[in-house]
Amino acid sequence: MKESTMTETFAPLDHTDLTAKTYSILKDQILRRQLAPGEKISVDEIARALGVSRTPVTDALKRLASEDMVEIRPCIGTFVSELTARDVAELFDVRMAIELFAADRIIRQGLVDAFFTRIQDPMAIMRKATVDDQYGDYQAFIEGDRQLHLILVSMTDNQKLLHVYTGLNVHIHVARAHYLSSVENARQAHQEHEAILAAFKKADQELVRKELGMHIANVKNLILELLNERGGKL
Repeated sequence: MKESTMTETFAPLDHTDLTAKTYSILKDQILRRQLAPGEKISVDEIARALGVSRTPVTDALKRLASEDMVEIRPCIGTFVSELTARDVAELFDVRMAIELFAADRIIRQGLVDAFFTRIQDPMAIMRKATVDDQYGDYQAFIEGDRQLHLILVSMTDNQKLLHVYTGLNVHIHVARAHYLSSVENARQAHQEHEAILAAFKKADQELVRKELGMHIANVKNLILELLNERGGKL
């Protein structure tokens, strides 16, 4: 495990709602790979860099630990959580079950038009990142992708299901950030999204399940392949 050297990556905070701001910054650092899986997090370094006491940092790390984004090891330290191949496989299996359920409900309840209205912005973000921009913007794409799938699940109007999905989606986001950070992967995923939406337009429940299931399985398998090539741990 490498010791974190992060003083230069943070700007000092003002003293309003410090724990929430510290939590948001640390979470963003993890999602953007600036804090790598397995990396030790120094409470003192972060506190100095942000211009706060140890308390908001410690409280923020406890919140991240409750979301399984960091691991607090008593008398040893706090580390960014690592995911194994089995973790990734199980996360995507749960994701598959939730999203297929959500897609079925959207069609059964006649919510396709409402769904298309709500996903206009994330689709525009992804289209710009993969089609309009000749060089591509992977970070913008995965943000649009995250929004699209979150909207899909939110349309179940089931808050408990959405809570479960949001929690596992953080880890999926981390896995994608580490292993699928290429414009080529983004463009392939965008084409798969277009196929999913074409199936929704037909209100064809079986076709939606097929295209959505294939999309989720493709991302899962690609991450697992790359993960296994690099030792089986993220």
